[in-house]
Amino acid sequence: MKIYINHDEIEFTLEQESSLGELYKSVEKWLSERSFSITEMFLDDEELFITEKEKWDELHFNDKESIHFTALTLPQLKSQNLKTILNYCLMLQRSLKDGNLELLNELLKEYSFIEDSYEVLLEDFAHSIKDHMSNVLSNNGFIPEYARTEENVKTVLEAFIMLEAVIQGRLDEVTDPFKSGKECYAAIVNLMPRMEEVSLLLQTGKDKDAMDVIICFSELFQKLLRIYTYLPEDTQENHNEDLKAYINDISGILKDLTDAFTSEDFVLMGDLMEYEIMPKMKSFPRFFESINSQGY
Repeated sequence: MKIYINHDEIEFTLEQESSLGELYKSVEKWLSERSFSITEMFLDDEELFITEKEKWDELHFNDKESIHFTALTLPQLKSQNLKTILNYCLMLQRSLKDGNLELLNELLKEYSFIEDSYEVLLEDFAHSIKDHMSNVLSNNGFIPEYARTEENVKTVLEAFIMLEAVIQGRLDEVTDPFKSGKECYAAIVNLMPRMEEVSLLLQTGKDKDAMDVIICFSELFQKLLRIYTYLPEDTQENHNEDLKAYINDISGILKDLTDAFTSEDFVLMGDLMEYEIMPKMKSFPRFFESINSQGY
């Protein structure tokens, strides 16, 4: 039995595996420990579809056969999946622009599978993107289907154009974290003077202006944290422990800020920005310029 990972034969010692399911489970565990995930599996030249594992799980193999696995790192897998939903989004836009009802209806049949991916791929844990798109589709006669006007079509098209921008942004973070990180870093630095004014804005009744700054900072810093996880491991290891502690501290304060935002506790939001966030932001350029010098 020869075992290949991405066309390279590997030395993998079989223990008591006798079925394809047992072999798959062992190789999956071995790859997971190395931050890889299986995406395809072939017995000689025949593909064994992972989504149909029940069909081959208990089949036995012999020493003359070979097993070929395709495996991706988690960032590679996420990139592949993001490209899939991005392509779906572009195809749906094209069907709307061209008035291709046959293609549109086929795509809408698959939409439930697409929206289920938002939580993981777009980190839409509060389901805000999913709920917004669902409302747009239902309110304009798309899901479920009923009479649509040109204005309905325009509204849905605009929603998918905005969704495309969100997906493309997440894809850029994964495929080019250095470039995305540099842009995000610059945006946070440029925002800092406005952040210093948040407490005063809240005190003078300019709640909306203050909230806009808080939301912008929270989104940018969360974006920077996502990008940090996409950096090569050897790059991450070069970042000192002080930086990791700094990130943990800011993340904790952001959680408190989110809770205050949800409860509309403007006093607490002002205090967190003035006495917790801003003192720590004095160290922000020093910490993240060190990342910048490594390739951002």
